[in-house]
Formats: sequence, structure tokens, C-alpha cells
Amino acid sequence: MKGLSLITLSAVFCWVSADIRCHSCYKVPVLGCVDRQSCRLEPNQQCLTTNVYLGKMWVFSNLRCGTPEEPCREAFNQTSRKLGLTYNTTCCTKDNCNSPAPRPAPGLTLVLFTSLAGLGLWLLH
Repeated sequence: MKGLSLITLSAVFCWVSADIRCHSCYKVPVLGCVDRQSCRLEPNQQCLTTNVYLGKMWVFSNLRCGTPEEPCREAFNQTSRKLGLTYNTTCCTKDNCNSPAPRPAPGLTLVLFTSLAGLGLWLLH
């Protein structure tokens, strides 16, 4: 019984002291993550993802580790009136939990598919 308790306690200690890493990059359409890296999360900080939109169209994402100087603060539909951009920031604390990018809006996918189909029909004509 002592051996089982010691193994369990060791496993919990290793899990708690394990490094938590976050994705770190700027993700842009077509190119994907530019300057992809990994950062180690500091104690009491969170991984963050900021997605930037122009209307409903995704423009880019910023993924990084929060720091004491710039901690993660969740925000939804924060708007820059000068540029007309909307920012959504999410925070998380699990290993590699900040996703590389949002999915494109379904309407944008439909417009792209329809445009490509129209171009294909025009070329065949």
C-alpha cells in the first residue's frame, strides 16, 4: 500500500511540475503560421489566441504565451473603430491548448466555392 501511495504521489508531482507550452505565431490566410514557435507558460499565466476579423472575414490570428507584463484577458467582439477590425481573445491553461487558427466562416467558403465553380464553367465554355 505504501508503494502505491508513493507512485501516485510521484505521478501527481511530475504532472504538476510539467512544463506547459503554448503555440506562438502569427497566422495569416493562405500562408498559415508565420514564425511558428513554442513558448513555455510562466506560473499563473495562460496561453492566448487573438483572432482578428474584418466584418465576418478572418484576417489573422496572434497566438502566444501570456506574460506578467501582458497577461491574457479574454475579450469578445472588441472593435477598433479606426480600422473596423473586431478582436476576439481566448485564454487557456492546458499544454498546446491555443489552436493554430479559426475555421473560415461558412458563408466565405460558399462564396469561394461558387466563384471557383463559375470560373471552371467559364473556362469550359
